[in-house]
Amino acid sequence: MRAMETVVRGLDGSLDHVTLRQRASAALGDRVPADLAVWAVLDPATLMWSHCVLDGAARDVDLENAVFDNEYRVDDVLKVADVAAGGHAVTLHSATSGDPASSARYRDVFTPRGITDELRLPLHDGRTTWGLVVLLRSGGTFSPDEVGATSELARPLGTALRDSLVRTGRDLVGGNPSGTILTARDGRVLDLSDDARALLGSDGPDAVPAVVQAIAARRAAGGPASATTPTRDGRWLALHASALGKQLAVVVEEVRPHQVADLVVRGRGLTPREREVLAAVARGLSNRQVARELAMSEFTVLDHVKKLFAKFGVASRGELTASLFFDHYALQHTT
Repeated sequence: MRAMETVVRGLDGSLDHVTLRQRASAALGDRVPADLAVWAVLDPATLMWSHCVLDGAARDVDLENAVFDNEYRVDDVLKVADVAAGGHAVTLHSATSGDPASSARYRDVFTPRGITDELRLPLHDGRTTWGLVVLLRSGGTFSPDEVGATSELARPLGTALRDSLVRTGRDLVGGNPSGTILTARDGRVLDLSDDARALLGSDGPDAVPAVVQAIAARRAAGGPASATTPTRDGRWLALHASALGKQLAVVVEEVRPHQVADLVVRGRGLTPREREVLAAVARGLSNRQVARELAMSEFTVLDHVKKLFAKFGVASRGELTASLFFDHYALQHTT
């Protein structure tokens, strides 16, 4: 039996995404101890930090802001994109070839807090990264055996997280108003509107989800400033940051139907070409028309369509279009 099979046993997409991560963290903590574990959902389109589950310590907003500032403004090792591209667990010590002091995150963020090593694990389904696990240890480093064992969780837990998030996406019902969050350029939340409080389920500036600080930090650094994040009660929120004088305004609203459809389609594991074929089929184009539009042979189109049938569990083009519309779009308007 592989070292981590007992960790993933019973953890699948039937659980809500918060419970899934809480149980996974408890099981992993028995085998790979950490002083703080952060289990984050990543926006699959942007790899931005989203909804986080913490294990081992209370939330530290200052630490969050420092980590996000490092992630989006500082040239450093072991960034989220690097970890996602690698597909397996990596520690700060190994990423710096045993010289962690060469990392700005280690020097400026971790050392003042007594943190001596960091392990990052991407949660992916083999194609798309859906989450990130960050383990922080005070005193000592993570061993090669711990890193190797943790890497075994990347795909099974990533697939389970994907299935949980996609299932959540199917059940969304939109209609809530948008809200606004005012932040400083360093990510500190200054104020938020009543609608933002209601959408986020937040009592005040100190209780907003970490994705708000992440978006603000990325916007201040000149990068993309949009993301989606799940809530505990099964909704998805879209957030976008823009400059407002010397401050930033983050608009939050429930995701629109086309955004949910895109999320669910990602969960099917479609390749970029399959997504193009699906869009053409949904528009009612024949195989010949799809071939002409996408500059491929009809045989290639037919092969893509067969793969789409398998991934959506349907047997005809009509069922494929109906599945996309009714399961992933029309339900967003249910009252």
